[in-house]
Amino acid sequence: MKGRNNVQLAVEWDGQWVVTHFNLKEFENENGWVMIHRSVIISLTKIREELGQLFGEEVEIVITDSTRTPQQLEHLGEKLGWIDEGGVVARNSKHLERFGGIAVDFYARFKQSKKRIASSSIEMICKKHFDYVKADYADGHIHADNRNHIIYELKNKED
Repeated sequence: MKGRNNVQLAVEWDGQWVVTHFNLKEFENENGWVMIHRSVIISLTKIREELGQLFGEEVEIVITDSTRTPQQLEHLGEKLGWIDEGGVVARNSKHLERFGGIAVDFYARFKQSKKRIASSSIEMICKKHFDYVKADYADGHIHADNRNHIIYELKNKED
């Protein structure tokens, strides 16, 4: 459907609203459904900015996966295998909707040439801005999530 989720994202960051380089549509799952935690947008924005400074040219972050339904996770587990059986998919994946949109898979590339940047080259920068990062996938994508943000929010809700 044309125009669906074609919305530029803005987040409140240090008391000010910042329009990001990300679009809601980038985070859609295969059904067009989106759930994304604001901390993920901030983390990705910081990574993008830091990589641009490091390389001296504009860098894009390309989202390859975000929040999944249990059915989508089951399908992926069947296709790629579960971690506890030697595969790469976690049964309790932070991509699941019940975690509130805290996980994202992505890769970085140079905006002008579209050349991908090796995940091993940027893993440490990603670890500065996300709570958990895994960057050793065969296809070169990076998994990152802000699992500690959810724990913090739940703890503060109880107080």
